[in-house]
Amino acid sequence: MALLDVRNLSIDILTAQGKVRVIDKASLNILHGSIHCLIGESGSGKSLIAKAILGLHNENWIVTADRMFLGNIDLNKLSIRERRKIMGKDIAIIFQNPRSYLDPSKKIFEQMREVLPAVESSKPWFKNVSLRSPHRKTIKELLHKVGIQNDNAVVNSYPHQLSEGICQKVMIAMAIANNPRLLIADEPTTSMEAVTQSQIFRLLFKLNQLHNMTILLLSNNLGIVSNLSDHISLIYCGQTVESGTYKQITNSPMHPYTQAMIKTILKFDENVAHKSQLYTLPGGLPPANQLPIGCRLGPRCPKAQRTCVTNPEAVNYKGHIIRCHFPTLEEK
Repeated sequence: MALLDVRNLSIDILTAQGKVRVIDKASLNILHGSIHCLIGESGSGKSLIAKAILGLHNENWIVTADRMFLGNIDLNKLSIRERRKIMGKDIAIIFQNPRSYLDPSKKIFEQMREVLPAVESSKPWFKNVSLRSPHRKTIKELLHKVGIQNDNAVVNSYPHQLSEGICQKVMIAMAIANNPRLLIADEPTTSMEAVTQSQIFRLLFKLNQLHNMTILLLSNNLGIVSNLSDHISLIYCGQTVESGTYKQITNSPMHPYTQAMIKTILKFDENVAHKSQLYTLPGGLPPANQLPIGCRLGPRCPKAQRTCVTNPEAVNYKGHIIRCHFPTLEEK
C-alpha cells in the first residue's frame, strides 16, 4: 500500500525573466514501511520536491500535480493551516543544514520542548487550557534514541556550541518526537565525516526496522544510500528518469544516467591503478532557465540520437519505470 502517491508533480517559479519550470512531471510512489531513495546531483530538484510535498513553498511558486496523497489525505486540497496540523504528526523533515534551521537564540531543551505535543490538564479548572507535560524525561529518551549520551550537556547548549553531527542528531530527535508516518531526510549527512555519516544512516535504518517508519531519503551519492533502500528513484533536471526496486536499479539499470551514476561508485575489491582517472559523466547540470530541447540529458548522454530532441515519456516495464528513447533492455 502506498503511503505517499505523487503523480506528475510540476513546479514553476516566477522570476524577473519569466516563468521557469524547475520540476517537470515528477512522480513518486512510496510504500508504507519502506525506505525510498531519491537520487540526483546537487541542483536537480530533490529539495524542491520535498518542500512541495510539505507545502513549504513561496508565493512565487506554482505547484501542480495530478495526484498528491498521503495515505487517504489529499494534500492538494489542504489549506496552509490544515497542512500545519499534519506537520510533525503525519510527516516530518530533516533538513540538510541543521544549524540553519535551529534557533541560535534558544537552548536545545527549549527547542525540543516546543515540538513535543501539548496535553490538556486533568484538573477541572484547567480543562480549556493546553499545558506542556513534564518533558525532561521524554527529551532525554529521544536524545538517547538518536545516539546522544551526554544529554545534560546537549540540552543546556546553544546550537553554535555543538558539532554539526550532534546538531543533525538533535534535528532527527525533533523530527521523530511525534512518531510521524513519513520522515523526509534531505541529505542528512552533508559535509560530515565518514564515521558520523555511518552513525546517522544506521539510525535511520533502525527507525525504519524497529518503528516501521517510512523514510524518503534524498541524496546525491548512490553508493552510500543504495544499500539502505528498498526502492530508488533517480532525478535529473527536475524529471524522474528511472524508478524501481533496489535490485532493478543496481542489477539492470536501463537509463544512461543511472548507468553513469553506478559507474561512479568506488569498488575497493577491484584492482584500480594508482592515480588512475575515475569515471565521471561529461558536462555539467544546466541551469533551470537554459535546459536543452527534448531529453534533458541529451547533451551529456553517450546514446543521444536525433530522436532525443523530443521529450521522452515515462514507460513502465513490469514496475521498472524509465524515461528514455533508447533504454537498455536486458533480462538478468
